[in-house]
Amino acid sequence: MKKLIMTLFTMALMVMIAHTSWAADKYKLRLASVSGPSHLHNVVMKEWAETVKKETDGRLEIRILDGAQLGGEREYIEGMRLGTIDMAQVSTGPISSFVPQFMVCALPYVFQDYEQIAATLEGPLGQKLFELLKQENIIGLTWFTNGFRSVFNSKRPINNPADLKGLKIRVMESPLMVGTLNAMGASATPMAYGELYTALQQGVMDGAENAPGNVLNDKFYEVAKYFSVTEHFAPPGVVAISNAAFSKLPEDLQTYLMESAKELGKMERAADKEAQVKFLDDLKAKGVDVNTVDKAAFTDAVKPVIEQFSEEIGPEVMDLLK
Repeated sequence: MKKLIMTLFTMALMVMIAHTSWAADKYKLRLASVSGPSHLHNVVMKEWAETVKKETDGRLEIRILDGAQLGGEREYIEGMRLGTIDMAQVSTGPISSFVPQFMVCALPYVFQDYEQIAATLEGPLGQKLFELLKQENIIGLTWFTNGFRSVFNSKRPINNPADLKGLKIRVMESPLMVGTLNAMGASATPMAYGELYTALQQGVMDGAENAPGNVLNDKFYEVAKYFSVTEHFAPPGVVAISNAAFSKLPEDLQTYLMESAKELGKMERAADKEAQVKFLDDLKAKGVDVNTVDKAAFTDAVKPVIEQFSEEIGPEVMDLLK
């Protein structure tokens, strides 16, 4: 009897240990995004999250919290630094408030096409920026693209810098972006992305600048009927994880997450390039007045901004720009 009791006790203990190990081996992360659920970024990230769960046999689960549920991008960055937010997809503009060298990604007219963007982000410059980001307790996982940004507004078509005079244009919380739009002729006003639709609707803002896909997916065409193809910015986005959340993962899941995220970036960039081709046509179908601009006039207008911020970014980073 004693031997039977000991055997049963041993078996029960083994079950308890196995169960404890199984329970402890599951990890759940929340990934914040300001854009809506139909945005390409979130569609791709949700597909990726499903793949992650499947390939890790449920050990790692990533939940996408879209639509600015956890606040704006600045809050995401601050939260990741403090470890209160696990992961986020954020634009490089707000990151530059914490890591100024990220301004290189948002220099006006610095990127000409998707091939140049990919070569830059996957090369020494992208690696250097992620090294600097890590000093803020944030680990960069991969790079997203989001089209070329242009000006849209509720007042009139924009053909040259003079047409922007007097218009309050929302920009990201980035000194470079504020300086660029001011140089282009606008009155640049930083505002959280989640507040923009209501601000346009109520006339607090006259317009904003963004890629056509964002204008379409977040329905800004309902409150701003003019889209002018300035294509002044093509700042990439970053999918990142807080060092606090990353360090809680076992080594094998850390390695898996880093490698899987690289594939996520490639998948998003390919999908974004294909999608941007049709977004302008979709905006026209929604009744938006789309016009081309005198791009040379805008390029000349922002030259002092490029010179100013190139000095702030520094040669260590500027020399890596392709």
